[in-house]
Amino acid sequence: MITSHTMEISPNVPTAFSNPVQVIKNPADISSFRLGDVVQALVLEKLSSKEVLLAVKESEIAAQSALPLNVGDRLLLQVAKTHPMIVLKLIIPDDSETLEFRNNLVLFRSFPEGLFNVVKNGLEIFQGNIQPVYQFLNQADIDAFLKILNTLIYSEKSLTSPLFLKEFIMNIGYLMEKNLKKSLDRTHEKGNDLKKGVDKNIKSILARLSCQLHQIMDNAMDSDLDPMLLKSLKSLSDYTADSLKMIYNQQVVNVFSQEEQQGYYFQLPIKFADNLRMVDLFIRLNNANKKKTGMVKQFQFVLFFNMDPLGDLIVDVRYMNKKIWGLFKCDRSESRDFLSDFIETLNERLILSGYGPNSFNIQLSRDLSRERSDYLKDTVIYSKKIVNCFA
Repeated sequence: MITSHTMEISPNVPTAFSNPVQVIKNPADISSFRLGDVVQALVLEKLSSKEVLLAVKESEIAAQSALPLNVGDRLLLQVAKTHPMIVLKLIIPDDSETLEFRNNLVLFRSFPEGLFNVVKNGLEIFQGNIQPVYQFLNQADIDAFLKILNTLIYSEKSLTSPLFLKEFIMNIGYLMEKNLKKSLDRTHEKGNDLKKGVDKNIKSILARLSCQLHQIMDNAMDSDLDPMLLKSLKSLSDYTADSLKMIYNQQVVNVFSQEEQQGYYFQLPIKFADNLRMVDLFIRLNNANKKKTGMVKQFQFVLFFNMDPLGDLIVDVRYMNKKIWGLFKCDRSESRDFLSDFIETLNERLILSGYGPNSFNIQLSRDLSRERSDYLKDTVIYSKKIVNCFA
């Protein structure tokens, strides 16, 4: 017979993820949980953002955890405490390379807007009142950083740039990663032109600024610098360090996605009116081995985003042999009317450019957030395989 208990999961992961956990109630029977026992657990249900229902030792156990767990995740746990409540800790392998990879996957799921915030926070900081800080830094790096940062934002001007995504990859610093660089070379004939500026990107500039700021902060401890100036230096130093971590994190996730699913994930900042919004872009390639296998060139990209006038939107586009299939999902009838006119114009332009015959459909859906959640569960970077890396 399946019984139900409540316990705490204490994650043995970086401090950022080990928030204190409150127990809902003490377990009714703890006799099957002995100190030091190693058990496997399956996430059956998410009860709330930090509460899950686990299947452990033929029991259903309600547990609280700061980990970003999803239904279907499997965990390897050790009983760390049995009185006055059961406490389980995640078992993490000692292999340093594996541990680094797993920690990056945890970080990605814990900060879903990490890369978007690199752009958003960067604009807020550098457009704020930090000019006094500039005297300590290389002005050329600051000017280049602001210029490149603005190129990462998709706006009306970007509509005329067919290479926006590839320039985004280059400018953020993804080309410093070998696997992404190879893929870019494969998928665009002008890849060599893009690589000319590989050292002038957000990642490389942040690395230089971070190094300078670290030295400045070390020396500032024994100086008589103005407290407000020190505060600005500290804020900028934290931003550069956090941003480098987030960019690297996205690279790790993309390498994993490319190797497991021939796909990529990008967070694109898009400007709507005076607001900056994030678009989730998933790309799946099916022609990686075209030269070897003779496979036809085909790919799919899926976007999730919100526009104030139109509400939530999902765009699913598939391409094969110069034919395009597109499905547009919206949650408002007025959005459907707007998209109808837009798609008609889009199809005309595609046909004039040599693409077609094409097929586009619009679907009205009242629960796009649920559809987004269901889609994420099918992607390798959000699937149970990722959290299996905890176990």
